[in-house]
Amino acid sequence: MGRPKPLVSVGGRTLLARVLATLRTSHVGAIEVVLGSDAEQIRRAVALNGVTVVENPDFAQGMSSSLRAGVRALPPSASHALIVLADQPFVTAKTVDRLVQRATSGDGRIFIPTYRGVRGNPVLFDARLAPEVDAIRGDVGCRDMFPNHPHEIREVEVDDPGILIDLDTPAELSAIERASRSGEPRREALQRLVAPRTTLHATPEEHPEPKRLWKAPDVLSIAERLRAEGKPFALATVVRALRPTSGRPGYKALVRPDGSSVGWVGGNCTEHLLVSEARASLRDGVPRLLRLSPDAGRSPAPEGIVDRPMVCQSGGTVEIFIEPNLPKPNLVVVGDSPVATTLATLGPLLGFRVVLVAPGAKEADLPEVAEWVPEIGDLSGHLGPNSYAVVASMGKYDEASLALLARSPMAFLGLVASRKRAASVFAALREDGLSAEEIGRIRNPVGIDLAAETPEEIALSIMAEITKVRRSSFRPAEPPAVAAAPPTEPAIDPVCHMDVERTTPLRAVHAGTTYYFCSEGCRRSFLKTPGKFLA
Repeated sequence: MGRPKPLVSVGGRTLLARVLATLRTSHVGAIEVVLGSDAEQIRRAVALNGVTVVENPDFAQGMSSSLRAGVRALPPSASHALIVLADQPFVTAKTVDRLVQRATSGDGRIFIPTYRGVRGNPVLFDARLAPEVDAIRGDVGCRDMFPNHPHEIREVEVDDPGILIDLDTPAELSAIERASRSGEPRREALQRLVAPRTTLHATPEEHPEPKRLWKAPDVLSIAERLRAEGKPFALATVVRALRPTSGRPGYKALVRPDGSSVGWVGGNCTEHLLVSEARASLRDGVPRLLRLSPDAGRSPAPEGIVDRPMVCQSGGTVEIFIEPNLPKPNLVVVGDSPVATTLATLGPLLGFRVVLVAPGAKEADLPEVAEWVPEIGDLSGHLGPNSYAVVASMGKYDEASLALLARSPMAFLGLVASRKRAASVFAALREDGLSAEEIGRIRNPVGIDLAAETPEEIALSIMAEITKVRRSSFRPAEPPAVAAAPPTEPAIDPVCHMDVERTTPLRAVHAGTTYYFCSEGCRRSFLKTPGKFLA
């Protein structure tokens, strides 16, 4: 969930606070809260008055270790134990009391709530079963002892869909929050969320519409569509993985400039690092091999590899090739002269998308041109930071086209004309109101000095200069919404040194400075020994 789950907020209250409020209004006796990871943070954030706090130092051994710690701390007078999950905030006090009432009847030793025939939580059992609970090991709960007591289990039917809902993912949390904002009654929202689990037990009139199976996105098809639309994205492919890691060779994901992504290459830690590096590759246009490993930083990374620490507790190593796919830059050619038509032919060979304004040219003669523009005024939509323009109309409409182009945010603007002719054009542009700065952007003579004489050689020299400008001052295009957004400088995680959005809730204040983290693992390491990472 990106933060300690007991502190995840639902409707302005943490999950743990909600669960404790329910228990305090029920008929249970003593309440224990078992804390493991992030114990101090939870103590500070949640009012634990009136409860016994039990800290489990062995929480890394799995759920059973916390279960054992809680059961061992039961008061001798306890007749039963109710195991309540801190991530089930919608279980009602009425359900808790129904279980307690059934247990005191003396019939059975294990009591499980059900909703429409489906078993849920919390589970209540006879305290005399504590030795069996103490023998449970691994990441399992008290259900591990159910097979030993098939005839002593009692199902207690309750009218409470909350017994089937534990919040494990941001998507589940968002669904609850959306329902609340829309004004949907809480009970209806919960029933809708548990409908897929209760379908087989519902009556015909209650049968909900079956949930569609999740389908993995076709990343390559999406990439092909974005490429056809001229939109930037980075394609990430897992090329190597060493267990334990959830990523596998061949897994793919696609990342857009705004950080949104589709596909999957591994767990949450992998995703954060991937998005950061993919966005960097879109900024500089350079592919990279990202390696996530527990050993990162112990020795210099080989050339061509971006080494980052694997901060997930599962460990493992995964290598991901990130390939930026950027829209082709526009080569805007104005004119139907031999130099202009040769430029239109050379442009695609050098990776440009050619836009041509040439009233006298025939489309059949220049199949390489991506878009024909009939009027100079129609060029506006093709001019931007990733556009390179050359006016080679041989005096036919030099001034008209340059008046538009010089005022546009272009990477390159050249005029094919003699020095004498260029001076006349510049004088006309000054009369038309262009500033000295705008006129100064126009290159003339244009092209690298190759001692060119023929139109083909002149066009070659111009493309050589454009290529030099393009490669020495790379500026990839971004979608208008992204380019217009105010820049936000990312923070740097002091532990793993990856970029982190400043909106993350994973942060800590040390010596008056706020630090931001990509994962709970990095944050926890920092809080233990901040000096180690700030030296």
